[in-house]
Amino acid sequence: MKVKPTTIGLLGAALLLGIVVAIVQQQPAPRSADGESSNTEEPQRFFEFEEADVQAFTLQTRLRTLKFERDAEGKWQMLEPEKTTASDPSVAFLLDLVSTGRTQRILQVPERDRTQFGLHQPLATIDLTLKDQQTHRLVIGEYDFNRSFLYAQADPPTEPPAPDAQMELLLVSPNFDNAVNRPLAEWKQAANGQKSDSPGSSASPSPDSPKTGETPIEGSPADSPADPNPSEENSED
Repeated sequence: MKVKPTTIGLLGAALLLGIVVAIVQQQPAPRSADGESSNTEEPQRFFEFEEADVQAFTLQTRLRTLKFERDAEGKWQMLEPEKTTASDPSVAFLLDLVSTGRTQRILQVPERDRTQFGLHQPLATIDLTLKDQQTHRLVIGEYDFNRSFLYAQADPPTEPPAPDAQMELLLVSPNFDNAVNRPLAEWKQAANGQKSDSPGSSASPSPDSPKTGETPIEGSPADSPADPNPSEENSED
């Protein structure tokens, strides 16, 4: 049986294609502009707990260390650097980012390169204690090269790893920068009546003064000048 030249050509092309596919599959993962290997799977959550599961947390930034804990009624209290009621919006914003945040990519990078990502002097370190006493840590480093994400590490090893070990690096939302870098006053609950533009904070008009937008009645006692000496006018008559 004679094989046609076209059949031989098709078999050769199929064999060549199979070799190319095998070579591509054996190639290492592509590297980003910073040189680290990347994983482009679906975004993954940092942790598997909910905001309501957090009982206490410590936030350490480059400026200060803050400690918070829920009281018996479930309200957040600041324990350090002051003991006072915490600001619910500020705490909720941070814990929502931690508990629901997802990483766009997980990068496998050598442990010896951690200084390149700002993890040796992190932007913030968040230590969380859950109601079941489990603990978690999120370390936030520097921005990436185009400032689209922040580098972070979730639950890093407690023991110093070997320099040639690999670590998982997360790419997280830049909103973390705003969430952790607040003035101390914004972590505390505002005192009642502190904001003058809040509803009901403006002073009520006095009974003798006209209401806002109300035109005084012409000839009323409030608008007519008082007669300095009414008895003199009568005496002239």
